[in-house]
Amino acid sequence: MSFFTELRRRNVFKVGVAYAVASWLLLQIVDLVLENINAPDWVMQVFMLGMAVGFPIAIIVAWAFEVTPDGVKLQKNVDRNESISKHTGTQLNRGIIMILSIAVVFLLTDRFRDDLFGQLEETGTQTENANFEIEKPAIIDSRKTIAVLPFRDMSAAQDQAYFGEGIAEELLNALVKVDGLDVASRTSAFSLVDENLDIPAIAARLGVDHILEGSIRTSGQQVRVTAQLIEVEKDIHLWSETYDGSLDDIFKIQDEITSKITAALKLQLGSENQVPSAELLTSNAEAYQMYLQGRQLWRQRSATSLREAIRLFSAAVELDPSFHRAWSNMAVAHSNLPNYDHSYDENKGRELSIEAAERALAIYPQSTEALIIKANYQQEFYCNVVEAARLYETAIAFSPQDPTAHHWYAIFLSMTGRTALGLEHIQTARRHDPLISAVIGVEADFYAIMGDYARAEELHRSAAALGMFGGSLHEVGMNYLYAGDYDKGIALLGQGWAGENPAQSVTRELFLQALENPEKRAAFEQHLGKAAKSNRYTTYENLEYLLLLGSSYAFDYQSDLECPVVDETIWTEPFREQRKTPEFFELMERAGIVDYWREFGWPDNCASLNQTLAECP
Repeated sequence: MSFFTELRRRNVFKVGVAYAVASWLLLQIVDLVLENINAPDWVMQVFMLGMAVGFPIAIIVAWAFEVTPDGVKLQKNVDRNESISKHTGTQLNRGIIMILSIAVVFLLTDRFRDDLFGQLEETGTQTENANFEIEKPAIIDSRKTIAVLPFRDMSAAQDQAYFGEGIAEELLNALVKVDGLDVASRTSAFSLVDENLDIPAIAARLGVDHILEGSIRTSGQQVRVTAQLIEVEKDIHLWSETYDGSLDDIFKIQDEITSKITAALKLQLGSENQVPSAELLTSNAEAYQMYLQGRQLWRQRSATSLREAIRLFSAAVELDPSFHRAWSNMAVAHSNLPNYDHSYDENKGRELSIEAAERALAIYPQSTEALIIKANYQQEFYCNVVEAARLYETAIAFSPQDPTAHHWYAIFLSMTGRTALGLEHIQTARRHDPLISAVIGVEADFYAIMGDYARAEELHRSAAALGMFGGSLHEVGMNYLYAGDYDKGIALLGQGWAGENPAQSVTRELFLQALENPEKRAAFEQHLGKAAKSNRYTTYENLEYLLLLGSSYAFDYQSDLECPVVDETIWTEPFREQRKTPEFFELMERAGIVDYWREFGWPDNCASLNQTLAECP
């Protein structure tokens, strides 16, 4: 008898097949369980190792032992005439068929579960709606709302957080282009991750009815992405799926997740509104990873992190010069850096920022980041307010749900006196980005312009609670001064705030002295006359101080600047008389705002201007 024949007689082959099929099925079940309990990678690895070690053991046992009516015995102790190996083989065949049947059912369920459950849910929903309509008419909001949370890093080294954040951000960028879907901003959604809130609490804070969450695991060039879509009110998973592939496949994975979400929410992507996929951004996986790392560092907002972010964005465009998102983010980082690194040359940063923005727009004319960066520079440094307005409106037309575009445009409008339109845009920004202190602070400024100081104070306090000015009540103090409550305003402003520029602390203290003692106003004006105006943010603040003092020097203060700054404070009620002066109109002409009025419309409170100079309707 040959060795091969003996292997067949002892059912070794059948035992091997049965073991392999049973092991595969068991691994699928274990993987599903471990994924849902967020078990670390090593648990699955140990389980797989155990199954692999068990295979040769099963083969050896099948060779050395045989099942008999009297139990398991060594082959050498079993008489061939009494062997029941054929019967055992038949039983093994039945077992293999049963296990294969279960495996097929498992595969089919995994393949078609979304369609199956979607149909069941749709049927159930129709029944519920029918029953509900009998009781009373239902008002259905056709728009869906969703927030995308950073995907959890499940890698063994726990060093892929940037990748999880990046995947979530790119999915958000894709979903924001879907008609009928309102998407909570990245900034607000990401800000809640460290608060250990459950899904319903996160949804309530963000004002959404759906949450997309997931996890990522990487091992070398291999990646596993798990995503699940949750309908918060019903606490059900509308869709969940796991994707395995290489890092080169990550763009296709993101596209598939986006498509599955729109299908689960029963939304359609019109042919004229196709979502740009990550693959269209870059086909270079290494450049994409550098971009994601740069985005994470940019969000940290420090001199060191911004410099490193710029380095990574630069490396990304070296690998792929057509990567427009890396160019536009480089422009934003160069724009931000002077605010965090006072040793950085602001003029050099502006040149590099504009250059990067132009490169981004040359590749992708709809780049929102590049458009608003260019608009900001056109207004602040070149006083080309008309061109800035056009760029802002173009950016918003391309990305109507982008909160930053609405936020920056609202600030722009606040200085032009177009208060109603500015309030509309800042409230749009807040609807998409409800937890950002800077957005809330700008909305408060609009209410101060309109004279609703109580509402302005409420919003300023909310902004401080979210970290604006390090949590200080500086803006609340300024609001008290606008309202004429000098005692409360001086008390709060006297506290300063953490991180305040030392030179500006001296200016603030001199301002408070001049506010309490009019005889010290001349000394304060002399101090400002000697102070450098290289930082436009401090220039804004100093102009605000002069306006609060009612000082005519407010218009001469910037006489040496080719492009003067204009603060929204000038539109508050206490400064109505100053707006009627020729000096005010001259300032607005130098700032390019009069040309803007003539093309886009005069300010809401046009009657408060000098009618011999203004062309108010």
